[in-house]
Amino acid sequence: SERRAKESAAIVRSVIIGDNTLPDPKSHKSSAVSKYDVARVKSQLLDPKTAAKVITHLRALPAHPSDPATSTNVPIHAVCLDMPDKDIQEQYFARFESLATASVSTISTVLADVHLISLFTAPNMGFGAPVTAQGLFAGSVPTAETVIEGVEQITPQLMALGYATGKAILPDHKGVTVPTDRISVLTYWWGLEVCLPPPTIAYLEAAESPGSALLNLLTAISLLNEGVREILPFIRYICQFVQTEWSMIKRVDEGKGVVCTATWLLPVALVPRAWDFPDP
Repeated sequence: SERRAKESAAIVRSVIIGDNTLPDPKSHKSSAVSKYDVARVKSQLLDPKTAAKVITHLRALPAHPSDPATSTNVPIHAVCLDMPDKDIQEQYFARFESLATASVSTISTVLADVHLISLFTAPNMGFGAPVTAQGLFAGSVPTAETVIEGVEQITPQLMALGYATGKAILPDHKGVTVPTDRISVLTYWWGLEVCLPPPTIAYLEAAESPGSALLNLLTAISLLNEGVREILPFIRYICQFVQTEWSMIKRVDEGKGVVCTATWLLPVALVPRAWDFPDP
C-alpha cells in the first residue's frame, strides 16, 4: 500500500542519513529503526513494483525531516559526456572491445580526450578522491573489495559520504536540464538515477552487448575529473542489471526513454521507470 511505501521510505532515509530513528506522530517521540525494519525494506526494494513505490516517496522527501520541502529531489551530482553516446563509442571506445579488458595505460590515454558536462555548477566535495585530497568527503567512497564483502558493510561507508549533511552539499539546481540525446547520471542524498533517453536506448540496442556498451560510458562518467565517482563500486552491477533486464527496460519505455533508479541502502537493486523529466 501507499502508506507502507511511505513508511518504508522514511526508514530508508533514516538509515542513509545515519539517524536510525523514526518519529512517532502519536506519541510525538522517536523510535529506533530495528533490524527487522531494515530487512523488510530491503525485501521491498528487491521487488520492482514495491521498490518503485518506495522510491517515489523517497524522491519527495527532503534529506532530513527538518529540511524544508523545497529541498526535495535536488541532485548532488548531475553529469553527461560532451558527445552523444554513439559518437563517443566511434571516436574513443571502438579501438578496444571494452574498458573492462583494456589496460590501465590504454584507459588513461582514451579518457584523457573525453570530457564531461556538468548539468549544474556543483562544489568539489572530494567524492572518490584520496583521503589526502581536498574536499569534505575525500577518501569516503567504498572500494570494489568492500562491495564484494557485501552490502551490509557498504552501507556505513555510504552514510559517511555525507548525505546526512544534505544542507551543506546541495548545489543550486536551477536550470538543470537532463539531456535527451545522450546518457546522464544524477545522484541524490537517497540514491542514483541512470538516465537513458531514446538515442541511448537505440545505441545500447544496436550494441552486441548492452551491458558492455553501458560499462564504457559509465566508467568514463565516473572516472573523469568531477565525475560521479560515488557510483564506481556499483557500475558492474548496474551494467549487469541492464544486460539481464534489457527486455523489461524496453517495455517500460513510453517513447521518451527510461530512468534506472536505486537507493544507497540497496544500490544493486535497480528499478526502471518511464522518462518523467520535463521537456527541455
